[in-house]
Amino acid sequence: MDVILDFDFKLNKDQVIQTLKSYGSIIKNEEMEGLYEKLLPILYENIEPTGIFEIQKREDNFDFEAVKSYEYIVYCIITMGDSCTSKINEFFSYGNMKEGMMLDAMASSYLFELSSQLFNHIYAKVKELHLGLSCRISPGDGEIPLKCQKYILDKLDAENFLNLTVNEDYMLSSMRSMAYIYGADKNIKLSKKDHDCSRCPNRNLCSMRKS
Repeated sequence: MDVILDFDFKLNKDQVIQTLKSYGSIIKNEEMEGLYEKLLPILYENIEPTGIFEIQKREDNFDFEAVKSYEYIVYCIITMGDSCTSKINEFFSYGNMKEGMMLDAMASSYLFELSSQLFNHIYAKVKELHLGLSCRISPGDGEIPLKCQKYILDKLDAENFLNLTVNEDYMLSSMRSMAYIYGADKNIKLSKKDHDCSRCPNRNLCSMRKS
């Protein structure tokens, strides 16, 4: 298992602000940049980013259409811990709605940034093994069912290692976390394309999508 802790702290400010604009006019345009700069150090102080991944032979019973042609599966988890979620909830509970909304959007953007940085490590490892790599496959996005989140967590012993579990609806116990996979095989190309937005059912609503 590979464990990644040395993530860069960077955000796409324009993406965060665009996300907030899609919510409506609760936060005025002229307020957004000031709020962003004010909350940037708070985000930094309330994250503990960790990424783990492992390449394993695909088990015969893991035979969904999206993965059954791959010899290997790359199991991945990314998390930034629960402190940031607690801080967001604190803002909302004290009626600081704008701060809560901004920090929530910033945290969501940073989680996707973490997954992009983890991909670079996965790409390098797969390249060493002379394997090709699929785009990211996320449970619940239409290619594999949401219940596969538990399968991924079990594969990476996430409960013991990260204190990360799923509830009875297969949702992750930590909101600022993601569990997903890639297919790997010597018969496919090694692509630098992490996520194929055209295959995502939420593409028209997602402010994180790439053009």
